[in-house]
This record gives sequence, structure tokens and C-alpha cells, in this order.
Amino acid sequence: MITVSVIGAGFMGKTHARAYARNPAVRIAYVADKIRARAESLAAEIGAQAITDYDTILLDSSVDLVDVTLPTPFHPEYAIRALEADKHVVVEKPLALNTEEADRMLEAARAAGRFLMVAHVLRFWPEYLAIRSVLDSQRLGAPRQASAFRLSNMPQWSSWFRDPTMTGGGVLDIQIHDLDMLNWLFGKPLRLMSTGLRGEMGGWDHVMTLLEYPSIKASEECSFLMPLDFPFTVGFKVLCERGMIEYYFRAGGASFEMGQPQSHLLLFENGKPNQPIPIDPGDGYERELAYFVDCVDKGREPTIITGAEARLAVQVAQASARSLETGGIVAIE
Repeated sequence: MITVSVIGAGFMGKTHARAYARNPAVRIAYVADKIRARAESLAAEIGAQAITDYDTILLDSSVDLVDVTLPTPFHPEYAIRALEADKHVVVEKPLALNTEEADRMLEAARAAGRFLMVAHVLRFWPEYLAIRSVLDSQRLGAPRQASAFRLSNMPQWSSWFRDPTMTGGGVLDIQIHDLDMLNWLFGKPLRLMSTGLRGEMGGWDHVMTLLEYPSIKASEECSFLMPLDFPFTVGFKVLCERGMIEYYFRAGGASFEMGQPQSHLLLFENGKPNQPIPIDPGDGYERELAYFVDCVDKGREPTIITGAEARLAVQVAQASARSLETGGIVAIE
């Protein structure tokens, strides 16, 4: 049995806590939040103790794993403190606002001999796993070009999303999902160029990016500037030598979990009728957190998403931001 505590009881804290609560290998000790009522509400739902003092978790030797779902600027402080307190840590994406802070976190994990995993949930999402499986099989031959989009209005569950000093803007908060997925499939990009629009508080909240990988070119479009009634919509396409993969998802409301979604994952193979790609159903959040719990339980370093890969996602997002500022092509060193 792995004992877990969650720091932050906002939208993602609730999502993670509920996923742990469905895992029979987990005991949830604490839910911590500076807003007591929020901590108490979530703790009562999942059978944990509500606290407002985060140090309680760090001082409790029975806690094996700390899940940090605070706003991004607080990831380094609380992840590092938890690692130094001999806890394993999972932190909501992105790892940090910049690679300098990411490096501090990774070094803290190395020094402590503890595991640090970033919750890049698309690597555990059924449809994206199926896409990777098809590409790995070489059924369609080598990939030739890829494109992704992720379109949303500004998240309404917390006002801090509007502040680019807290989120890094859409470029770091929402684009990073697809950047990490492209990296997972095609490696480290060589260079990129971005253009976009700023949001009301100055962050780059609608971004279009062209990326060059060693063997493929790709594009990504993301937005936090869609109208309030625009349904959360994502897509991912890969054109290969002998066909194409197409994934499309549109939620029934502004957030991905709302309403009745429209979705398809199709394989277009030359000379054959298009067909749905089978997926291994399941919840991506449950899958990623169960994976990390199992890694902690077995003392096995996480490999589905490594610290270096989470850092690369931040590095590529930073490069996209630099391109937006300069209007030029930015190399990924």
C-alpha cells in the first residue's frame, strides 16, 4: 500500500485525488489547500484528512508520494521540498515555467534518490497510445508530416489562468501537451517558428507553430481565446507513406469532461476502406497515476515520461515563446 498526499485541491487536484481514490493500492492521507473549505470538501469525498499546512505532509514519514497540483510557479518549491523530505513526487504539467527551474527540480530528485514524474497525461491517453502503436508497427510506413490542434476558451475554474506570469500563457500551459506528444513520437525538434495572438493580460494565448524534427515536419495550433461557448476541441493527424491516422475529439461543453463528446480515431490505408483504430479503454489520469504508484511500489524509475523528456517539453515551449517575441526561427539546442 502506497500512502499518497495531494497538495492543491483545485481542478487538477480533484482529478488526481479521485483517480487515487479508485486505486486499491493507494491510501490517501492528506488533501492540502490554503483554502480550508476546498480541502475539506475534497478530503471528505475521498476519505482523507484536510489540512492547510503543507509542512504536515512533509513531516509525516508515513507519506510515500506527494502529488503537487499547485499553480506552475509553485512547482519547484514544493516538489523540491517534498523530495528533500524523502518523498517521491508527481507534479502536474508543465514541470516548471523555465528550464532553469526544471533543472533545479531534476537535480533535487537525483540528490534525494527519489522519483519525480511530470503528469503529461497524453502519454497515457487511450487514443494517443493507439496512435503511437500504429506508428511503431510501421503498418503505414514512415511518417511524413504531422499536425495537432488544441482549442479552448480560457479555463473558468480559476482566475489565475488569465495571468501569464502564473501559467506562461497558452504557449506553456496548453500548447505543451501537443509539443510533448510530438516529441514522444518524433524525438527532439531541430528548430521551430511560431506566430500568435496575445490574451487580455499579455500572454501568448493563441499560437501556431511549425516544427522541424530530424525525420518529419509538424505543425501545432493551440488557443485559450475561443469564445466562451466554444466546445473544447482537439485533433491529431499523421500522414505516412501508405496512409494517414486522424484523431478528432470535441467535448459537449467548454471543458473536456462536459456533455456528450464527438470523437473518432481513424486509419486511412491506401487501397482499403477507412476503419476505426481500436483503443485500450480507460481513464488517462487513472492510468498515469497508477503507473507512478506502481513505479514507487516496485522501486522502478519511470520511463514512459522521464524527467529529461518533461524538461524538453518546457525547452520547446520556451523556444516557441521566443519565436513569438522575435518573429524568427529558433533552434532547439
